[in-house]
Amino acid sequence: MSGLYIHIPYCSQKCIYCDFFSVATRKSKDEYLKALAKEMHLRKDYIKSPVQTLYIGGGTPSSLDCEQIEFVVKNINANFDLSACRELTIEANPENINEEYADCLLRLGFNRLSMGVQSFDNSDLRLLGRRHDNLKATEAIRIARLRGFNNISIDLMFNLPNQTLKKWEANIDKAIELNCEHLSCYSLTVEQNTMLDKLVAKGKLTLPDEEESLAQFDLTMNKLSAAGYDHYEVSNYCKGGFRSLHNTSYWQGVEYLGLGASAHSFDLESRSHNPANIQQYIDMIEQGLAPQKEFLSPKDRYNEYIMLSLRCKEGIDRRQIEERFPQFLSHFDKQMEKASKYLLQPWHTIDRAAVELML
Repeated sequence: MSGLYIHIPYCSQKCIYCDFFSVATRKSKDEYLKALAKEMHLRKDYIKSPVQTLYIGGGTPSSLDCEQIEFVVKNINANFDLSACRELTIEANPENINEEYADCLLRLGFNRLSMGVQSFDNSDLRLLGRRHDNLKATEAIRIARLRGFNNISIDLMFNLPNQTLKKWEANIDKAIELNCEHLSCYSLTVEQNTMLDKLVAKGKLTLPDEEESLAQFDLTMNKLSAAGYDHYEVSNYCKGGFRSLHNTSYWQGVEYLGLGASAHSFDLESRSHNPANIQQYIDMIEQGLAPQKEFLSPKDRYNEYIMLSLRCKEGIDRRQIEERFPQFLSHFDKQMEKASKYLLQPWHTIDRAAVELML
């Protein structure tokens, strides 16, 4: 099993919290897509096992028109065997979804739609710099459902400035009402050098305190569990059979190939990454240069296994430690006594368990 990720860095505008590589411009888009197609050909032999998940993320992939998306998919199919691919996801913003665009995505083979809703509260959306409102988000989900998507995921954010427990509960209630198969509920974090970082530093925005943030997290778990959602990863909830297979492969340490500016790849022994700059990326591909590579030591891989496993519902499998990292088994067993007091507590203590178990 392996995963294929394609990065589309273009956005209509930059959200105040966003730390992902993206650009609010249309310049060089066609040149970028040509470089992306060339990289597919150059690196098509990177992953050795069948591609089982495809994920097109960004940025905003739905900023591409249907013809551009079709160009990307055509080149993917020309270079990779997707006959065993179980999940084909594309990210979209609500304002880009209409009947014609949804039909286009379905025709091209996408069977999962991940929508960046973030909030159903219009004041929150204006604050975050989103271009849609509550009505458009609701309509986009309705259109996607009616046109044939039966695996819809939406992103929501809590711990927002001025967000009360009651306002966050209204978001959760709306998501449940819309019957989405998958929900990613993220706590807003202040990433360095974002507009949010600058506004907080100047005292123009204040995030809820830790007690309020934890109350929102607990409310999310309780309400979604009661509504039949499986809390399978720290920030992710799904109905039965609708886990994100692609993201799960990251958490399980499966090999994956990332294509496009800023994209990362993992071949089980090393990690590589492309430059987070469109022109540098295009130049690299035109010159046939390889991405920067970092070889992971056994210690690195062990620590990653601990960190990623603790994010997931199934947790750590001691047999995996014994088989993959026998040299660290005694350390693991010794530290488990210290870590167990945190593992028996709520999800928000897992970072403390990780500190005890990692090398």
